[in-house]
Amino acid sequence: MTDTLFLVEELRFSYNKSLTLSCDSLVIKPSLCTVFRGPNGSGKTTMLKILNNLLGPFAGRVEFDGQAVQESTELRRRSMYVHQHPVMFASTVEANIRHAMRLKKFSKAEADARLASINREFNLDALLDKKANRLSGGETQRVAIARAIACGVDTLLFDEPTSSMDREMDAIIKKMLLKLKNDGYSIIMASHDDELIDAIADHVVSFERGVCKGQEN
Repeated sequence: MTDTLFLVEELRFSYNKSLTLSCDSLVIKPSLCTVFRGPNGSGKTTMLKILNNLLGPFAGRVEFDGQAVQESTELRRRSMYVHQHPVMFASTVEANIRHAMRLKKFSKAEADARLASINREFNLDALLDKKANRLSGGETQRVAIARAIACGVDTLLFDEPTSSMDREMDAIIKKMLLKLKNDGYSIIMASHDDELIDAIADHVVSFERGVCKGQEN
């Protein structure tokens, strides 16, 4: 692993021939929390998706751990994008988590061990047998985070992870995110939540009208 997790240089991304995002330079370090902050439509989510190779083509250079994101097998193995409204299949929470681990080609024995571990870590007992597509927004976000960790990733990209939650679930998700940071995971996150940003951010990058304005701290 290099000392630079993501490197962005001279990025230009257009949608329907209209410039949507530009970023002259951005360096994201591993094992830290980097937060993208800015108004709705400023480019935060677009940047997250480009970093995880979910949008393209684009002009410029975007790398993960020294390799272009378009070609990086490490990006696919080590990272996961957690949507603002994560998608769950119409089966149980346990089945959703196991399906994700099968895609990562874990053996049944390893999947069993990983499921037991995240169950202990995130206290999922009450959720495992529930239908995943009937969870509350906060429960869905909680399961999505646990699912990502079960898959063995070390880099997590979050789009507004605490939006539209009641106070109790908001506190649970913030506790999970802070634990991940303290455990050494690399977290890149778009957020409007000032309380969360103050608690977790090592670096804040501002966005405005589709332009990455640079690091604030």
